[in-house]
Formats: sequence, structure tokens, C-alpha cells
Amino acid sequence: MKLIRSLLFVPGNRADRFDKALAAGADLICIDLEDAVAAEEKYAARQQVLSYLASLAPAERSRVAVRINPLSTSLGEAELNAFSGCAPGLLMLAKCQSAEEVSRAAAALPAGCGLIALIESISGLQQATDIARASKTLQALMFGGADLAAELGCEFSYQPLLLARSQLVLAAAAASVQLIDVPFIDIHDEAALIAETKNIRALGFTGKAAIHPKQLAAIHQALMPTAAQLDYAKAVLSAAQVQQGGVLVVAGRMVDRPVILSCQRILAYAGQPSGENC
Repeated sequence: MKLIRSLLFVPGNRADRFDKALAAGADLICIDLEDAVAAEEKYAARQQVLSYLASLAPAERSRVAVRINPLSTSLGEAELNAFSGCAPGLLMLAKCQSAEEVSRAAAALPAGCGLIALIESISGLQQATDIARASKTLQALMFGGADLAAELGCEFSYQPLLLARSQLVLAAAAASVQLIDVPFIDIHDEAALIAETKNIRALGFTGKAAIHPKQLAAIHQALMPTAAQLDYAKAVLSAAQVQQGGVLVVAGRMVDRPVILSCQRILAYAGQPSGENC
């Protein structure tokens, strides 16, 4: 699946914002039917989202995710059934707490619709490895830091949630799925957003969510490799294409398969061909 560097949330009851969000430059938008929509508006919002999905060309629909309510609720079950008939590119499972939820959702959805499991509880975090491995339909885990911080009783900031983030990095890497970080909630503090995005990328996250279009450029900037990293990655992949296997030496450094995979990811962040068949 294409790398998801950025995911932009948009309220499910604001149909007037759907096209604007899609045009804002995020790799993926996520229309939210859970926290962003009041209980009395959820059915009407669902119908708006279904109508919107039906109006999209396949290429556009592939860039749209929908966050449904937890599958532990009747509302979440109803939404899963509704979107099985008119599916987005990805369906996000709010408050995912078990591999069984992923398997159930995967069985209900048509081929081509992927899943994102949102991990935002202690139970979900404890089950994260099983959740990540539950189905090939699962494309990514996402960290729901605000809800988890409330459950833990800790501050909703980077350092207190570092252990939880690290556990998700292990779970996602073991299953070879992407990992998206929680949005940075202060839309006016760009410097702090960039700093946090660089921190989560260094930790092993592949992307970060946003709550406002103005955050997207900063996220992409923070994830962009340096010129030196790009040059080295290109040299490694060029050498790998020539030799086709075995251990290489590039710029005096030994290069094996893990280094090649890392270089492919570097070029993917820069939106450049990554030599995926190396």
C-alpha cells in the first residue's frame, strides 16, 4: 500500500468540507463518524458519507478513510454493515481492542477496502500485536493518545506516552504494517508539531494524523529525508539493482537487506521511485 505520511480528519457531519479536505494535500483523509459527530446526528452523517463515497471515482475513493464507532456498540455494527455495501479506501476501527474485531470487519468488507485499527485503550495496547497480525486487510495501526492518556491518568504529551508508542512500533513492525501517530492538538504551534513529528519518525512511526489542513505541510516537512539521506539511499539502491543480491559496500559501509529496505522507505518519504524489487 502507498505510504500514509499524513492523515487529515474531517467531521462526518460536515459534507461541505469533504472535497476541501481531499484537495488539501493529505495522503489520506479520514471522515469521522465517531467523536466528531453528536449522537443525534450520527445516522444523518452516515448517509451523507455514503452518498459522498458513491460520487467519487475509484482513485479518489482510495484516498478516503472513514472512522466508524466501536464494533463493541450496535452503532458500530450498523456502520460496518452500511459501509460493506459502499466501502471507502480504508475503514478505521475506533477503540479497537481485539484481533476478533479486525477479523470480523475484514470478513464484512469487500476486496480492496483496507483497515486501520485505532489503539486508544489499555486493553487495545495489550492486544496490539495480535490486532496487527489479525488480517492481511489491516494496513495500519494508529495511536489514539488522548483516550489512552485519560485512561492511564497521565499527561497527554510525548514523554509520558513514550512507552505506549514504543509498544505500538514493535507491534506494527512485527506485522509489517504502517503506524500513524495521534494528531498534535495545538494547530498554532508549528514548531512543536515539527519536533513531535521528527520524534515519532525516529521512533519508527510512518506517519502522523492532522486535525487541520494547515498542519499538513509541517508534517510532510518533518518526515522529509535530508539531502544526504536521499543521496545515500539512491546510491544503495542503484548498487543493489546492479548486484542483485548479496552483501554490498557503499560509501565504505556494509549494506545488507535491512539497509536496503530502510533506503526504500527513505525514497518513499520523498515520493521518489524506491526500487522495490531489489
